[in-house]
Amino acid sequence: VRTSHYPNATYFYELCDKYGLYVIDETNLETHGSWMVLGKEQPTYALPDGKPEWLASVLDRAESMVERDKNHPSIIIW
Repeated sequence: VRTSHYPNATYFYELCDKYGLYVIDETNLETHGSWMVLGKEQPTYALPDGKPEWLASVLDRAESMVERDKNHPSIIIW
């Protein structure tokens, strides 16, 4: 099961653990469309890739997700 851009409720992961479903856990980092809102033409403006201004936010979200979900054996990919 792919969580698709956002972590789910803890109960979801508990059910996946119980019933043997594999989970791809994704952090809440979704950027498509934000360049249009900001009036930019190129999507690369809004992509975190190697930009230092995104680093703290990306790491914080990833670390929060791993810390929250680290004890769920159903998660096979972060």
